[in-house]
Order: sequence, then structure tokens, then C-alpha cells
Amino acid sequence: MDYVAPDGRDRIIPRFHIKPVRDNFQSEKQGREVWTDVEYVELIVPGDNKNIVDVAVKDEHRDRWPTKYAAFKANMEAPESGTPLDEWAGVGRSQVIELNSVHIRTVEALAGLSDSQLAKCVPMGGQALRAKAQRFLEQTEAEKPLAEMTQRIRELEEKLTAALEAKKEKEAA
Repeated sequence: MDYVAPDGRDRIIPRFHIKPVRDNFQSEKQGREVWTDVEYVELIVPGDNKNIVDVAVKDEHRDRWPTKYAAFKANMEAPESGTPLDEWAGVGRSQVIELNSVHIRTVEALAGLSDSQLAKCVPMGGQALRAKAQRFLEQTEAEKPLAEMTQRIRELEEKLTAALEAKKEKEAA
């Protein structure tokens, strides 16, 4: 399963988990059921709730999603990259729940849905919702330089304040 968007982003959502697997050799040898915990990964395409592949973890999975695999190994929730839908004002709470049910958790995932995926998971108003998500991402990208300059100004103001306080302390001494 290799699904990469035209913009180069990986569209597959990996969900690493432990799955008990029967060890046939040890079960026969010991004359009882023997099970082993094996690392598995569900490979999910956002918007396609019916085509989820669950396979044993291989090096290619670890290499392709190192951050999510590391979070799994640390027994944490894997971080989603992007703007969470529940923090975006563009959708209501019920829509967030509906989209989450088909593994769409970020604005970026929603904006990147193909027409066929959109028709499956958001049949009514899906085109408008996807366009809204795409506009939001375009606007966020356009505002990035302004946000960076604002952050730089804050940093410089903090340095100036600290320097002025140090000067006052030095003069008072």
C-alpha cells in the first residue's frame, strides 16, 4: 500500500499496535496454546473506512513513519501532523466526530481528499468543506511570514526589556 499525494505528502495513516499471534511451533512443542505479542500496523487511507490493511511491522514501516513508531514504542498516542479538526473553526463538533470516524483528523487530511474519497465520507457538502479546508491552508501559508516576524519582534522586545533592566540594576549599584 503506497499512497502518496501529488504534493509528495504521505496520505497513509499508520496505527501501530500489539497483536497476539499463536505460535504454532511452541504450541505443538509444549502441548498447549502459546501466544506471542507481535507488532502490527494498520495502514489507513483517510476517507476509506473499508480498506484497512493490518500487517506485521517491517523495517520499511519503521523507516517510513519513525516518529509514529517511536511514539508507539513509548506507549504514547502517535502525534498527528497538521491542524486538528477539533481546533479548526471551519467545522462543527458533529462534523469532527463524523470525519474522525473515517480517520480524517486534520485539516490537511480533509483538504487532500480525492473526489472519490470525499464522496464516500462526506457525500453532502463535501466539495465545499474540502474547498474551505484548502483555503484555510492557503491563508495559513500566506500568513506564515507575518507570524514569523511577529515572533521575532516578541523575542527582540524581551531582549530589550532584559537589557534595560540590567542597565537599571547596574546604575542603581
